[in-house]
Amino acid sequence: MCRGDLGRFAASFGLSPALASRLSCTAEHLLARQDGGSDIVSNIAAACLHCNQTRHRMRPPPGPVAYRRIVNKHLQAGQWHRRKVFEAGLLCRSNVTSK
Repeated sequence: MCRGDLGRFAASFGLSPALASRLSCTAEHLLARQDGGSDIVSNIAAACLHCNQTRHRMRPPPGPVAYRRIVNKHLQAGQWHRRKVFEAGLLCRSNVTSK
């Protein structure tokens, strides 16, 4: 994930600015604020923008454990992020666990 200069991050990995922005680090609320979640540390996890937005588009949004399974399934198939992200070495299917 990118926590700093998106332009430099994109250039470092040969990504377009649009693709790099999908990897921006966000604060993911494990229990959404709209569902009663708060901003306490135990309710926040780092997540790329793509993961954060994708989870909250699902109806109903899956819980953290269920969502981890969904993401891992897609990562193992090389389908979660665009192929360019895998080619840049930013995600490695062999390092993805199916917990």
